[in-house]
Amino acid sequence: MNGSMRQVSSKLASPLMVLALLASSGCVTHETRPQPRLNAIQAAEEIPEAQLLDVGVRLFDENVPEDEKKREKERIFPDVRKAEARYLAMQVRNTLEGSGQWGQVRVIPVDDEALDVRVSAKILESTGMMLRLAVTVDDATGRVWFQKEYEQLADTRSYKDTTGKPRDPFQNLYATLANDILAHRQTLVAADLETIRNVSELRFARDLAPYAFESYLGTDKKKGTYQVLRLPSSDDPMLVRMDRIRERDYALLDTVNEHYALFTDNMSESYTNWRRYSHDEIEAHDEAQRSATTRKLLGAAAIIGGLVMGTQSNTYVGQAAATAGVFGGAYAVKSGFDKGAEVKMHSDSLKQLGESFQAEIQPMVVEVEGRTLQLRGTAEEQYQEWRRLLKELYENETGLPVVTAPVADGQAAAPTANAGGGTR
Repeated sequence: MNGSMRQVSSKLASPLMVLALLASSGCVTHETRPQPRLNAIQAAEEIPEAQLLDVGVRLFDENVPEDEKKREKERIFPDVRKAEARYLAMQVRNTLEGSGQWGQVRVIPVDDEALDVRVSAKILESTGMMLRLAVTVDDATGRVWFQKEYEQLADTRSYKDTTGKPRDPFQNLYATLANDILAHRQTLVAADLETIRNVSELRFARDLAPYAFESYLGTDKKKGTYQVLRLPSSDDPMLVRMDRIRERDYALLDTVNEHYALFTDNMSESYTNWRRYSHDEIEAHDEAQRSATTRKLLGAAAIIGGLVMGTQSNTYVGQAAATAGVFGGAYAVKSGFDKGAEVKMHSDSLKQLGESFQAEIQPMVVEVEGRTLQLRGTAEEQYQEWRRLLKELYENETGLPVVTAPVADGQAAAPTANAGGGTR
């Protein structure tokens, strides 16, 4: 090699090395190795009834951006997110219930503050590759137990399990959340747990009949918390009525949860497949993108090198090498853009998978006091209508006025209730 060629080579070394480093820096892959399986801590002994807290898992916040381009960039498909808001809430509910650490655990379709413990979550990211949630847990007194973000890469063993019902690829996240909730409950003494239960009961009663139950509860406006000022007698007729009404509310919630459970079972196979395909598409998308970036950078380096060599070499061999470098670089850049087209193909595939996913809600028929009520709309709308009917039920039982919205077409008014007991 003559002196001029060595000089050109040294001048090319620096930009080529920089471009090579830039290309290699994009080659970062997701770690999706099989993970150690984590389970929710099981109850070792029976918990006293007075300390057994019921839990409401609020339907998750779908967190769907209005901007379509942002949705595509973040791989968010509204139909999928709508289904996930129910599905993920049910997975948390099933994990909590399976631990035996709590009373009744239900998915609640509307924001209900009159619950012993409430779990709320926003979906930050949900693909077949990653699940991220922002979770808030609080209780009926208004005290926030904790706010925390959870994330987990998918356990890919679940995607390879084709026998029976595979374990959810993000079950470790649900178990971690369940254990965190349990850890906070274990910091409370028996008196704290009983207070939570009493406040929950009184807040429900006050919501339906504020004039009758307002005086039993006090509030700390600075802290935003509730405390029991006094308790009504256990045989107070008003409280007995409220217990019966709350029992009916629980019965309807149980019906709603049966609907969610059926919905979850019906979508499980399709959703697992969607997650599996989503995982594979994201891997292929990222790999194609890395390959496209690498080819474009190295192609650009070859073109730059060829041009520099051509301007500084006066020999036939040098000119030929320069021309070859330019053409080779141009081909590499074109190859990179071809890979870019493959990236778009995978993105379109993900979009089609999402758009093909649908969820339908059937009208709910409820039997109350020998009357049949048909509640229409989504499960959430049906439960809101039911709460309105509960207030009418209280009006019918007490003769006291309760302001309600007009009954929608096709919906029956709430019937008069008979006497009867009810338990929590």
